[in-house]
Amino acid sequence: MKNTIIWFEINVADLARAKKFYDHVLQTNIRKEAREGYPPMGIIPDEGVNGALVEDEDYEAPEHSGVMLYFDGSSGINPYLERVEEAGGEVLVPRSFVNESVGHWAAFSDLDGNLFAFYEPPQ
Repeated sequence: MKNTIIWFEINVADLARAKKFYDHVLQTNIRKEAREGYPPMGIIPDEGVNGALVEDEDYEAPEHSGVMLYFDGSSGINPYLERVEEAGGEVLVPRSFVNESVGHWAAFSDLDGNLFAFYEPPQ
């Protein structure tokens, strides 16, 4: 098995607003997609694990508990955190050192209140 996780979905109340946020933070171009019988989606391009923003106009993020999704921050977490704040998100945990064998991590919430993190492996 190459990857244990192969797909993820991030629920959002407003796809256009979320696309603008994630395009800026991740420096990517999320592709909007409409399929009959499915809610509007924004496909997040990646060469490994793929995912999508999924619009639900009535969506409200749950309390900050449960599964934590980590985005790749191997190029350095701080520029991502700056873009999170520029785009209206909130940095909840700044770049923090775990230990020499693990590296660094940081947590943020998006415009819908979803909780995510960045992981930066040791150099």
